[in-house]
Formats: sequence, C-alpha cells, structure tokens
Amino acid sequence: MATAKLIQVAIAGNPNIGKSTIFNDLTGSSQDVGNYPGVTVEKKEGLRKYKDIEINFIDLPGVYSLSAFSEDEVVARNFLIENKPDVIINVVDASNMERNLYLFTKITELNIPIIVVLNMSDILKSQGKIADTKEMEALLGVPVFNTVANKSIGIDKILDCLVSYSKNGKFKNQTRAKVDYGEDIKTEIDKLDVLVLKSKDLSKFPSCWLSIKLLDNDPLALQIVSKADNGTDILKQLKQSQAHLKEHFGKKLETELTNRRYGFANSVVKTVIKKVYTQKVDISEIIDTFALNKYLGIPIFALVMYIIFKFTFSFSIPFVKIFGLFFNKLGQLAAAIIPQGPIESLIVDGIIGGVGGVFGFFPLVLFMFLAIAFFEDSGYMARAAFVMDKIMSKFGLHGKSFLPLMLSTNGCAVPGILATRTLDSKRDRLITMFVVPFMVCGAKLPVFALIIGAFFSVKYQTGIMFMMYLLSVAIALSVAKLLSKTILKGEISHFVMELPPYHLPTLKGLFLKMWERGWLYVRKAGTVILFISILVWFVFEYPKAPVNETLSQSEQAAVQLKHSFAGRIGKCLEPVFKPIGMDGNRAIALLAGLAAKEVIVSTLGTIYAIGDNNNHQPLREKIASDKDWSPLKGITFLIFCLIYLPCIISVSVFFKETGSSLKWLSLLVIGNTIFAWIASFIVFQLGTFLNLGV
Repeated sequence: MATAKLIQVAIAGNPNIGKSTIFNDLTGSSQDVGNYPGVTVEKKEGLRKYKDIEINFIDLPGVYSLSAFSEDEVVARNFLIENKPDVIINVVDASNMERNLYLFTKITELNIPIIVVLNMSDILKSQGKIADTKEMEALLGVPVFNTVANKSIGIDKILDCLVSYSKNGKFKNQTRAKVDYGEDIKTEIDKLDVLVLKSKDLSKFPSCWLSIKLLDNDPLALQIVSKADNGTDILKQLKQSQAHLKEHFGKKLETELTNRRYGFANSVVKTVIKKVYTQKVDISEIIDTFALNKYLGIPIFALVMYIIFKFTFSFSIPFVKIFGLFFNKLGQLAAAIIPQGPIESLIVDGIIGGVGGVFGFFPLVLFMFLAIAFFEDSGYMARAAFVMDKIMSKFGLHGKSFLPLMLSTNGCAVPGILATRTLDSKRDRLITMFVVPFMVCGAKLPVFALIIGAFFSVKYQTGIMFMMYLLSVAIALSVAKLLSKTILKGEISHFVMELPPYHLPTLKGLFLKMWERGWLYVRKAGTVILFISILVWFVFEYPKAPVNETLSQSEQAAVQLKHSFAGRIGKCLEPVFKPIGMDGNRAIALLAGLAAKEVIVSTLGTIYAIGDNNNHQPLREKIASDKDWSPLKGITFLIFCLIYLPCIISVSVFFKETGSSLKWLSLLVIGNTIFAWIASFIVFQLGTFLNLGV
C-alpha cells in the first residue's frame, strides 16, 4: 500500500479572527502543543489525513505583520522563511478585510502558494454585504474561500483545494498579484534584488522580499545582510536608494511603503465587496454601546468576572466532592492492601495524600478555564483590555498589561510574565512583570478553594473568592502605581487594539482550549508536585521519633511532626510566622509552595494524613475542625499566599526576562516577602483586636 503524500501547511492571520478555530476544524483532535525552538511562543501542529494525502497543519502566532517588532512576528516570519511550507492559509476577517489584507501583502512577497480564507463571512453578510470570491481570486491570483469557522462551514473546500495542490503542485491558472510600489520604488528594489541574488549567504531568502525589507528598515533584515558575503555592497546600495527615495517622496520611506500596501488592500476591498441590502442592525455595535461605555464598562467587566467565579464554583463543587471521595477511598484501599510501614506511609500519606489533594481540585480548574475560554473566544476579553486601559494608565500600567494579567489569572504567572514581551517599552514590561505574580493564578486556585471551602458556607464561597480576586487586582494596581512614581518613572506608551466582532464560540473550540490548559495542570501535578510531595513526606517522616507505647497514634504522630526535619525547620520559622497567626506546619507548607503553589495543598494533605485515624474525612473538613485554625487565620493565610514570592519557575523566568538583573530579582524576592508579612500582620492583628473570625 502506497504511503500517503505529506504536505506542510502554515496557517497565518491577525489575532482574534478565528484562526485557531479554523485550525481546530482542519485538524480535529490530532494536535500537538509545545513551543518553538529557543523561544516561549506557543506552537500548535496537527496532522490530518484527507482523501489520499496527509496534511501537517501549523498554527502560527496571530500577527498583524511580519516585521521585527514583537517575538510573535519574528517567530512567524522565521518559520515561513526557514521551513518553507508548501502552502500558507491566510485567514482574513471578512468583516474587516482591509486591515487584514495588509498581512497578505507581506506574505505574498515570500513566493509561497497561498489560500485566502475569508472567515466570519456570516458577520459580513449580517452587515448587508458579500465578498465576490471569484473576482477576488482574479485580483489576488490565489484561491479564495468563504468560511464560518464556528459552524465548520467551508472547511471541506479548503481541504479539497489542498488535495488538488498536492496532485498538481500548483493552483490552477493563477498568477500571483503583488503590491504596485510605483516605478521609483520598484527601480530601487530591482537594484537591491540584483545584489541579493549574487550572495550565496542570502540564497535561502526570497530576494524581492529581502530587498523590500531592507528599504523598510527592518532591523533583522539589516542584521542578516550585514553578515552576508557581499553585505557591504548591499548596504551601500541601500543607503543610496533610501536617500534617493526620501528626496523624491519627502517623507520616511517606511510610511510610503505602508501607504502603498494599504492602498492595494483598499482597492481589493472596494472591488470585491458588494452591498446586497442596507444593514439594519449591527449586534457588535449594540453590545459595545454598553460594554465600552465609560460608566458601564467597568461594572460590566466586574460582573463578567463574578459570573466566571460563580460558574466555576457552582458547577465544579459536585465533581470536586467526587474526586475528593475517590482519593480518600483510594488511600483507604492502599492502606488495607499494603503492609504497615514506610512504603505504606509513602504511598498513602505522601503520594495519595499529597498529589490527591491537588488532583481533587482539577474539576474546579477545568471549569475556570472553560468559563474564561468562552469570554475570550466570544470577543469580549479584547473589550475588557480596552475598558481597563483608562484605569490601568492611571496606575502607571499600559493597556496591553491587562493581557499578561489575564493570562496569569487563566493559568500561571509564567505565561503572564512572558506575555509582557508584547509591550514595546522596557519600563512598561518591568512594571507589568512585577505585578503579574499578585494575580490569583490557576496554581493558587486550589489553595483558595481549600481554605474558603473549609471556613465559609457554599452561599458565601463565590463572594469571598471574588473579593480575593478584587484584592489581587487592587494590590497589583497599587504596586504598579508605587513603582511608576519611584524607581520606574517614565511616560506610558500609547495603546491601540483592534476589537474583533462578537461571535458565539464553538463547543469544540472551548473544550479543546479548556483541555490544553487543564492538561498542563495535570502534567504539573504528575511531575513537579509528585516529586515535591514525596520530598515533603520524607522531611515530615524522618528522622523517626522514638516510639512511646503509652501514646495514642495521633499523639505519636504529633511527636513525630516535632521530631522531623520539617518540624525542626517549622520550629525555627514559627517566631516569624506566629505574629501573623501561623504555626510551623503552615510555614513549611508556604515554604514548599515556592516549588509550586499547588504544593501548599499537597503539603497540608500530607501533614493531616500522617497518623490520621479518619482518613476518609476530606482535607477541608480536617482543617475546619482543627482548633489551631480559624476563619481569620484562614484569610490571613490566603493573603500571605496571594502576595509572597511566586513559584521558583516564575522567579527564574522573571530573572531571565529582566536581563538576568540581580537588582530586580532582589527587589522581587525581598519586597514581596516583606510586603506579604506586613499585610498579613495588619489583617491578623486588626482582626484579633476587633474579635473578627477568631
């Protein structure tokens, strides 16, 4: 049997236009998620067998251009140049075609076969317009298809076109259209093109593309040419060409090139967009009159966040109880089967008690990811960034800082810190990196759910969680304001963001996104947290205390805790933590939480599992019945957990992203620790004085 022919297809397009939904439709569930080599930009690949060919789809980062202004753009560009895919699928928002076709003008210069996909064509139709795809094919010289990705409409036509390309090696009788830069610019491009073609070092680059990039003053293109065998000649010609064209146009050449590209896009749109009837209602505009209103925007955003937490807690509670019951029964079964001794203690107390405590909250994390994915895919989160810009700018933060903060809330501080690369100013990046760790990330969520579940009834849990989220935002904004007024003074750069039209997310897309983020949680629990749980068990179990036959099992366990490595470390830390309402065991849990915040739950699970006669009892009930705890101590514990150092991985990424600066690292480590202690001290002492929750 003959092996199916394999072709490689890259999917490119602007952010927030349904590109990922098209990728999901084209690939189904056969996807691999990782990072591009050497960088932290997410890479998605999916293999699809269709008819007699195999297609490897690569979902490139969403970009507006292929310049060198952001890491996403550099990654997308490098992939297209170095990997040379067989075909590029350029996804275009049909309702905002002119802005999207700007990217097409860049891609077409790479001389790679292109398919243009006009996504969200139903939104264009709702505006009383249609795109004449036949005329657009004739203008652009590439296949053009209308799609509605969230309904999987038009996907088969794309696949059939790829099959045709695979068999013929080209698209039928099509001649690629390119931007007309005018005779003056074209003459200078040709001069550079001749020199680029002579260079052996530049042979892998499309010569015309590289020549245009040089005229565009692209820093990466200039860097590439400077190292080439005839780089001196090319740069000399470039200087002459730029001087001639500047004299001719009387303005920056980059501006003229941009104007020509938009002129091309505008002429295409005017030709192919046909008005079929007068638009009656624009749903996006109606919603935005409320969502972007200067008075209602913030309350609506707060309501959306409350809905996310309400949905998360309301729907996850039954599943959390089932998971908790499962791990408790599993612990009892293991204890019954395995002979009593160190192995039994390791498996029951260390692994099941520790990792099981974290896995027990997996449903809660999944529901949180699902809720946030819904608002992301619907187009609302882009509005939230727009709405928050005015408030954030008052506190010294850039509007784009909202996205790293939301990424941290979605899952982890690490992608939040890395996402600051989209900010142009070093000052804006630094301030945002400092405040990202204050958000209630997915790793802190199990800790918050555990303590809130232990001391507050179901009726109040959503409200308390929402208040903790608001507190995290208030702390982040306050710290940002302090930094912007002291050691990181400077002007905030302008914020411009394109708002996608609203659309209903697909269930498939939502569940894929939920599972991708959830799987990272599972993988973390199965590796890092498993290792730390075993280590925590060891430091609580050894060295062994002398056995006293007169003591009960629980009393002997208490003696063991004091005698262990952890107990001794806790005893040393206790004087520091006692003024904020914590004993040595909680200090150890927080110390272990530096490995990963979920480890706080697994550490508490191990502490309460050792020597426990009521192993069937959920951890939150054990904490609630412990006389050393109280609602006030629980809230103080959460405040400290919210503010103190992020996990060691986040700290290392912060260190790397700040240019390995010991100055900024020291400020993060020392500043957050002192701030957490002072805030917790004030809350605990004030609460004790007022007799609140004691």
